[in-house]
Amino acid sequence: MLAGTRAGALKLYSPSLGRISATTRLARALHTLPEGASEGLLRPDARLALSRLSAGQLATAWAVYRCCGSTGLVRAAPGLLRGLEQARLGWLSGAVVRRTFFAWFCAGETEREIVQTMRRLQGAGIGAILDYSAEADLGSGNDTRAQANVRADALAKEYLHSVHMAAQGHGAFVAVKVTGLADPGVLFRMSDGSADADDAADFERLLARARAVVQAAESHGVRVMIDAEHSYFQPAIDQVAGVLQREANTSRAVVFNTYQMYRVDALQRMRDDYAKARREGWRFGAKLVRGAYMELERERAAEQGYASPIHATLSDTHAAYDAATAFLVDEIASQAAALQPAVFVATHNNASIERVLQQLQRLGFDAGDAVMFGQLLGMQDATSYALAALGSPVYKYVPYGPLHEVMPYLVRRAQENSAVATSIRAEATHAATELRRRVSERLLPRKPAPAV
Repeated sequence: MLAGTRAGALKLYSPSLGRISATTRLARALHTLPEGASEGLLRPDARLALSRLSAGQLATAWAVYRCCGSTGLVRAAPGLLRGLEQARLGWLSGAVVRRTFFAWFCAGETEREIVQTMRRLQGAGIGAILDYSAEADLGSGNDTRAQANVRADALAKEYLHSVHMAAQGHGAFVAVKVTGLADPGVLFRMSDGSADADDAADFERLLARARAVVQAAESHGVRVMIDAEHSYFQPAIDQVAGVLQREANTSRAVVFNTYQMYRVDALQRMRDDYAKARREGWRFGAKLVRGAYMELERERAAEQGYASPIHATLSDTHAAYDAATAFLVDEIASQAAALQPAVFVATHNNASIERVLQQLQRLGFDAGDAVMFGQLLGMQDATSYALAALGSPVYKYVPYGPLHEVMPYLVRRAQENSAVATSIRAEATHAATELRRRVSERLLPRKPAPAV
């Protein structure tokens, strides 16, 4: 069992490091800082991550990051892909995307490819969150109610397969998108209060599918992340997450709900949900993200004439995110083991990660797996490897699935990377530098050993 004991006696597990003291590692990191260096605990080193890649993988990384760095190309990409599909050239765009973005940001399509990726990460001390990256939205299909339920049953089976694969790694998670477990329209109407009796029946079917996934996960030592989605689905998703947490999180946090901190109401919702968990006596598990649907949310709010649910400024989102992590880490430090919440700090923002590490150092206790970190596969690898080197529990979100199903995910990854141009240019530079270093080593003659 991964859950720890009383603060101060907690130990954490890293697949490559075994059981260690997190406080000891953090203290050691401070002690070994070079003279004149800032006292940062998180010290990402791109070379550490890139050194594990083949020359072909480095070339792919460089090409992907260069494409992501082109704002014009990223903006035009959805239209280009649609145009090629209409011209019956989808096979061409598919071949290009498969060898670039899909190869870099996804684990693959087969169980063999996915488990290999998971084990490669585990060898570096990094866990995995398997994510079957099929997405659904309002108007994404014309299914009848019966057809929608057949499709939802099929996705539930895929989530059960995901549990089977995750069980082949240590301490892995499975991500679940609730919109895949029913017609999205049902979730929309359940959220806005316009649901009818048929919707209520479909919602019960959704809960049954979700329960089956969680029960399978529990029996295999796997945990479950409930993904956050569009704001107009979120009340129903939160209801599902609450039911599952109440049932499964009795002795440890098995089910985690996700809070998108770019939402104005997210911090208070998270606090309210934590207070409910305390009252009802179950373990609260939260994954904190900044958010993935900002443009869509703002555009929809403007079109339909309601207030945007998104913070007006990036600094407000940062402040909400850091307030949420600080609140939960304080609660973890102050609660007895049986009542401790768990927080998954899912971010590419090194400043937020540093704040959490410094808070843990200040509090002087080993959080174990009550405080975990995560980044997306193919992004911020230097940060992930640096956290693993510190002994912190760190995971990669590992998307997989058929190319046509994960295409929306890949477009969002390109858009996210394009939005942080400076960072993405640095990633491309690091990959190019490592490639040049390897070429130079091959071309330059080795110096003969000095005569003895």
